[in-house]
Amino acid sequence: MKKEIKTDYYDTFTCIADKCSFTCCQEWKIAVDDETYIKWNRLSLTKQNNSYLDQYVKQKDGTRVIALNEQKQCPFLNEQKLCKLVLNFGDGVLSETCAIFPRQIHEYADRKEYSLVSCCPEVVDLMNQQDKICFTKNMFIMDEDILLQIRTMMITIIQNQQFSISKSVMMIFYILLDIYQKESVSKKGIDEYKEKAVLKELSDTIDNMQFLSLDTFEENNELFLDIAENYRKQELYTSYLEPIAVIAENLSRDYDKRKMVVQLKKFEKQFSSYEKLFRNYLVVEIFSNSLMPESDLESMVVMIQWIAMEYAIMRHSIFLSWLLDEQEKLSYTVVRNYIVVISRMMGYDQEDIFEYLDKSFENLIWEWGYLALLIGAE
Repeated sequence: MKKEIKTDYYDTFTCIADKCSFTCCQEWKIAVDDETYIKWNRLSLTKQNNSYLDQYVKQKDGTRVIALNEQKQCPFLNEQKLCKLVLNFGDGVLSETCAIFPRQIHEYADRKEYSLVSCCPEVVDLMNQQDKICFTKNMFIMDEDILLQIRTMMITIIQNQQFSISKSVMMIFYILLDIYQKESVSKKGIDEYKEKAVLKELSDTIDNMQFLSLDTFEENNELFLDIAENYRKQELYTSYLEPIAVIAENLSRDYDKRKMVVQLKKFEKQFSSYEKLFRNYLVVEIFSNSLMPESDLESMVVMIQWIAMEYAIMRHSIFLSWLLDEQEKLSYTVVRNYIVVISRMMGYDQEDIFEYLDKSFENLIWEWGYLALLIGAE
């Protein structure tokens, strides 16, 4: 029997349906698998309605998806924010995406891994309630799989509160690149990266580097606008994206550098109060997305780049919203909502992530200095 590894709060998740403040049935690409599409060929919502369910499906980017209505909502969502399909036919009629979300399951030769994605506000609430992300099986006593050992090492560093979040991300990326450039690596070699002396030396080296907050701000601003562009054109997540995108565009043209440095420092103090949440978020991302059944070392490096970029854009989006609101205190609701929005916007398939990074950057694999610029110092 295969081992099962879950985040320890996995089984506590319950969809709150119509009570959800950020429904997954709006402004999102909802995939329809082949089996569901065939099933929908023979079903209509009511006996009086001759429109079969498959007529609500369209092709988008080579995938069948539910066609959203003019309000950018799933056509099966009723006025009470409940699913008409479930009400009429039961859960069995749902597509695989709807039935599983926000659960993420990866099956390997020797194990199954379960996690919950941060595209759901209830999941973010669960993450926020955890002092530390733990797992139902001890991942830290596993087999000789090198990629598994690397992932465990990265999670251990992210959870080490001696290092700031930014420094932790820089450290794991430095180690990953070092491993990637070697001809071969063993479990013993991975263990050497966990030694306190090695980690302290790397930490001290980072401490002695100079990071310019304005350079990080400008790079994050450019990346945010690039990621947001297509969603703005499609008028998706408008209430969240448009106000901060307008600010971002204005700042990309000109801003008061002295004032911005002060604002960034002030924001960092507010943002640091959510350190536990974002540390937990990164642990779950690394667990669920850095290593997949078909992964190799290159794909692991690429996925860590993507996770780092997602974190940077989340943080920048929250900063822009904080600027817009001109609030002294950064509210949890704002933080949670932008975690959800950016997670949904950047929840690409691995193939699409490779394509985006390959087209957007000179090299698929970044230099360490670029990730350091993206993350910046805390």
